[in-house]
Amino acid sequence: MTVRLRKTGSAIQIRWIPRYTFLERALHWGHTVTFLPLAMTGLVLFVPQFAPLARGEAGQFLRLIHRICAVFFGLVPILYALLEPHRLLATIRELGWSKDDLLWVKNAIPYYIFGKHVAMPPQRRWNTGEKLNVWIMVAGTITFGITGVVMWFGRGIVPTWLFQAAVIVHDLTMIVTVNMFIVHFFLAVVHPLMWQSLVSMRFGVVSESYAREHHAAWFYGEKRAKELYAQRLAQEQAKAQGGAGEK
Repeated sequence: MTVRLRKTGSAIQIRWIPRYTFLERALHWGHTVTFLPLAMTGLVLFVPQFAPLARGEAGQFLRLIHRICAVFFGLVPILYALLEPHRLLATIRELGWSKDDLLWVKNAIPYYIFGKHVAMPPQRRWNTGEKLNVWIMVAGTITFGITGVVMWFGRGIVPTWLFQAAVIVHDLTMIVTVNMFIVHFFLAVVHPLMWQSLVSMRFGVVSESYAREHHAAWFYGEKRAKELYAQRLAQEQAKAQGGAGEK
């Protein structure tokens, strides 16, 4: 793809690399548009100023919206498994944990706050932060499903302690997933280094340069990416030693 720069005669060539399928993108947005009303209707119970909304006809309406969205929220991963089982299995394999993930966590703050990219290990199609988001959301979806069924159908049937435990776990899961959503939203939409993450979830592609920088193990392959990573670290170490020698 050729992009011409405004008010200049220059043009740049951008190579776009497929990252997500149409179904993956559709289900991602489906999960988002159901999660938001679930969070908002659930948060009514935590904000004293909104307490009147949880009572009477307003409360009944909010519970209805919450339950309808909950059904569709739970259907999203099921649809993914039914419509793209091979893609799902490939994604599950990509979400495995490795020592590079620990190194990513160690260097995440210097990278995302100060832009120090050198020490960040090569990442696959999903970087460590994205994998953490997926793990938390998957665990949250399963927990929401189990506790939600108990709360929806179990009143007066299951023991009181079990019903109360389901409510507490449901609420704690909401707190964790909402906070994870906020972090995910900030990195995908607001953070200047990660803007193509949103592009990839809108159009399914990322530029070649972005893939090389942020997903080197996916772009080059594990072996080549680690070789380049080792070279980069060696170069930085040589620069540091040279600077120390001059002092």
